[in-house]
Amino acid sequence: MKTARCEGADNLPKMRVEGPGSPSQHKASNPLSQRADVPDPAPASARCSSWRREPDSDPRLEWSSESVVKPFSVTRWSVDRHSILKTYRGIEPYRRQLAEAEALQLATHWGIAVPKVRATGIRADEPWTILSVVPGSVHPVRTGQALRRYLRHARNLTARLEAHAVGLTPGIGWSQPGSEIPSGNRQFMLGQLTDRCRTYSWWSAIHERLSIVEADPTVYLHGDLKAEHFLVTDNEVHVVDWEACSRGPAVCDSADVVFHVLRDLLYDGHVVQPMTLTLLSRLSTPGAVLAWRLIRWADRRRTGDLALIPSRHLDELSLEANPVTACQRLMQLIAILRARGVPR
Repeated sequence: MKTARCEGADNLPKMRVEGPGSPSQHKASNPLSQRADVPDPAPASARCSSWRREPDSDPRLEWSSESVVKPFSVTRWSVDRHSILKTYRGIEPYRRQLAEAEALQLATHWGIAVPKVRATGIRADEPWTILSVVPGSVHPVRTGQALRRYLRHARNLTARLEAHAVGLTPGIGWSQPGSEIPSGNRQFMLGQLTDRCRTYSWWSAIHERLSIVEADPTVYLHGDLKAEHFLVTDNEVHVVDWEACSRGPAVCDSADVVFHVLRDLLYDGHVVQPMTLTLLSRLSTPGAVLAWRLIRWADRRRTGDLALIPSRHLDELSLEANPVTACQRLMQLIAILRARGVPR
């Protein structure tokens, strides 16, 4: 069995790709310098680090029949519980596979505790990645103490990502392909919404009010910050699920934090305490950005769920300047959509 060879700390992993329909050898290259123009669908995995082979063909790995199915991925554990097989589905799966592999390489290089990429490939037109299992447990955000701990982990991560952001332009993934059309922060955020959003009465107002982010620095984003993506041990915190990584204003990650805490509490049937809103408000996420985050969530649920957003409430949220009130308005909107049957 052939495996990837890793160079020193100043070099990202090189690759050797073997498999049906691909050359026996590829020139070693830095995948971060070659992210440009990956069509979707396309064998993005052939441009990731590590090696490529059918996941079931490795005699050392046997996969459990149990799986965790999410809207855009399916994961299975190896029988020895040392590896995870992640299959990407839904929105641009090849780009997400490549983006996650790239982000994990850079995060490791920066000293952030993350899973290792052990293999990448494609099977039955679905891209997959084998990742190492990292230690730690998830701490649900159910108490003030747990929320404070989670916010501390999130702030520590975002501060480390922002420290490496030099000369970035907004875009999907962490690499900046030469062919990428430059855009501002607002256009980057609006570009994550489907065209059907433009048909709603609130579109023009959201477009206008997101101008608040145009002057913000562009930083590296995790793209899906939630408590379950931080695996905590006594002396280390591992961060997982980087497939939504991107480059944009830092308020995108803070909006993720606020949104996921409120949504998960409400959908799990808990009462959101005033202290929770106070702690979340310290992230100072603008109401317009929280409104965008809510729209993005509904936009990725069922086709008709966008129509269930009450326009007046959304307008009030997008105009809200007070951080505590903005979190409260977001909470009310999530509760309304839950009551109207929008799936989590």
